[in-house]
Amino acid sequence: MSEYPRRTDPRRVIIALVVVVGIIVAAFAFITWPRPKMYVYTYDSLLMWGNDSENIDNMVFGPFEQQYGVDVEIVRLNTDANGIVSRLVAEAENPRADVVIGIDNILILQDQARQVLEPFTPSNLDLVNTTLVELLDEEHYIVPFDFGIVTLIYSTDAMNVTTHPQLANLTFEDLAEPSMASTLVTENPHLSSPGLAFFLSEIAVYHGILDDDWREWWCSVRDYIDVQEGWSEAWAKWDSDPTRNMMVSYGTDPAYSAHYTGTAPDTAVALFSYNAESYAWLQIEGIGLVKNGPNPDLAKKFIEYCLTEAVQSHIALNQWMFPANLNVELPDVFDYAVHPDEVSPLNALLPATLIKSNLTSWLQEYDLIMTA
Repeated sequence: MSEYPRRTDPRRVIIALVVVVGIIVAAFAFITWPRPKMYVYTYDSLLMWGNDSENIDNMVFGPFEQQYGVDVEIVRLNTDANGIVSRLVAEAENPRADVVIGIDNILILQDQARQVLEPFTPSNLDLVNTTLVELLDEEHYIVPFDFGIVTLIYSTDAMNVTTHPQLANLTFEDLAEPSMASTLVTENPHLSSPGLAFFLSEIAVYHGILDDDWREWWCSVRDYIDVQEGWSEAWAKWDSDPTRNMMVSYGTDPAYSAHYTGTAPDTAVALFSYNAESYAWLQIEGIGLVKNGPNPDLAKKFIEYCLTEAVQSHIALNQWMFPANLNVELPDVFDYAVHPDEVSPLNALLPATLIKSNLTSWLQEYDLIMTA
């Protein structure tokens, strides 16, 4: 046996070095190489009403980013759903966004909304209540993300059924009284989905129950109500102005109040009451695929991801709406919320075909009234 070690073939050393260097370079490239980025357009308050709004995007969408090696940027536009559609229309020739969240069952009736979306049926759509899917959009330009009722809320520190007995069985005629109308904050129906829902709620009542001219109500209240641009602005006004104790908002707001005060809510809901029935507008918010977006395959996977419990379980306590996923268990505080199945939907009094053919002219008449 030789006393000297065997000499290493220099070719093997070179090959080994090449392999090692290749692994290092590949690893460095994986870490530093720009990852694809996809943009999700939504309104300014999406998931912003929880305990940890600063980290909510990472908590909810981070797992998707890790799984698919993509950066997801949630673009919260300083507007409500109508403004989102306007932005998508403006960018239609060169879309920046891949996905949109927040177009609802009213806005999807408008041609300009459908023109900037691509129909898509997620493979896991069976996670969502079939009735919601059909009520929102049978063609699946958007599919349900969350849902709730749009109604009136009021501050119980300033109003109650003793001081204002009308609240127990509220009608639009009651709300037109100056003492009531002067307490109300609503949103611009051109710019805000809850504002548009309230506008159509009033038309639904006058068209489907009272058989009367809906314009008269707006004429009677225009000098008293406060119309803000969007929901966030209306909430800020309602929360800061002691003379504005009623607001167009959501049936989950008492649950929100109870959650953050740790006591019984200081916010209550006033449903509209006619013929011993309680009425409110059912709002379904959707998620959809932007037409000709830069990352269609990733966008489709993202929509499917948003229907899973990984996202839907965050909706109740951060979005303060009801999750569209059937399997998500609601937190106990939602016992204070008004559930959609507890009211008769005003939507049933105003068919989608009627809204689609008349909405533009109705809004024009509203503008004439409010600016007179």
